[in-house]
Amino acid sequence: MININKINLKLDNNNLAINSTIKKPSQSGVSSHWCNIIEVNNAYDLSTHYQNICQNHHNDHKWILMINPENDSLEQLSIMGKINPERILKVNASKVNVSLDHIKNTLLKGTCSAMILSNAHYNEAQLKEISHCAALGETHCILLQKTAQQLKQLH
Repeated sequence: MININKINLKLDNNNLAINSTIKKPSQSGVSSHWCNIIEVNNAYDLSTHYQNICQNHHNDHKWILMINPENDSLEQLSIMGKINPERILKVNASKVNVSLDHIKNTLLKGTCSAMILSNAHYNEAQLKEISHCAALGETHCILLQKTAQQLKQLH
């Protein structure tokens, strides 16, 4: 029997330098893969993002952590059967201290498949820290932010 997986296999001992292909997360651009900012235009848009995030990051062994979620959108999706609320943890920042250090530590633990931060604003340096921690903990961090148009409608 011929093993087609071994055809054209070359052993290249000249490329075995320690740092040739292995890079740290901060060097390889992995960070941007682990942290995304998504603009939300309206309540329908928010529900759509919640549904997509919950479906894309569903994991029977990990949680989806939502900080300051819009409860009406989540309840509606749950009633419609579009998300499973059993694997979602909701945290209200007005009741619990949700500092940048807490966010970074949670990301580093890796107990969540995704962390969703609603209406959180960070500067570039803080976003780099969050992104780095998300990559190390292999936890996707998604920042949902209302667009300027939506903020004007609220006032």
